[in-house]
Amino acid sequence: MSGWLERLLRTIGAAALLLLFALIVAQVAMRYGFGVTPFFTEEVARYALVWSVLAGVAVSIRTDGHIRVTFVPDLLRPGARWYWMRTLDLLTVALLLILTFAAVRTVDFAGGQTSDGLQVSLQYPYAALPVAFGLGLVFLIVRLRRSWSGRPWKDAG
Repeated sequence: MSGWLERLLRTIGAAALLLLFALIVAQVAMRYGFGVTPFFTEEVARYALVWSVLAGVAVSIRTDGHIRVTFVPDLLRPGARWYWMRTLDLLTVALLLILTFAAVRTVDFAGGQTSDGLQVSLQYPYAALPVAFGLGLVFLIVRLRRSWSGRPWKDAG
C-alpha cells in the first residue's frame, strides 16, 4: 500500500517544485523584462513550496531518510541500539499524532479565511499539513512493524 502512496507524494512534490521553478522564472522575466509582476505568482509559488517540502517530509519518513545525530546509537551495542531506535520511532509516532490532529484543526480554522491575492480558501495550502503528517504517521507505523522482524534476539534462539 505505501509504495503507491510514496510514488504519489513524490509526484506531487516534483510537480510542486517544477511549478515553483516555472513561476519564479516567469515572475523574474515579467518583472525585469516587461516591468509587470503577475499578482498570483508569489502566492502560488509559496503554496507550491509548502506542498513540495511537506510531501518530502512524508517520503523521508517512509525511506528513513531524515538527518539524525548518531552519537548515542553509535556508542551502543546492536541490541541496545535497536531498542534506542525503536524508542525514538515511538516518540516520533506520538509527535506525528499530535501534529496530525493539530493540523486538522488548523485546516478547519482556516476554512473561513481567504488568501489575499487569489481569494481562495486557505484550507487548500494548509491541507498539506495533515496530509504530510498523517501519511508520515502511516509510513512510520508500517516501518515499525517491518523493523520488529529485525529484532536482535530473533536469531539468538
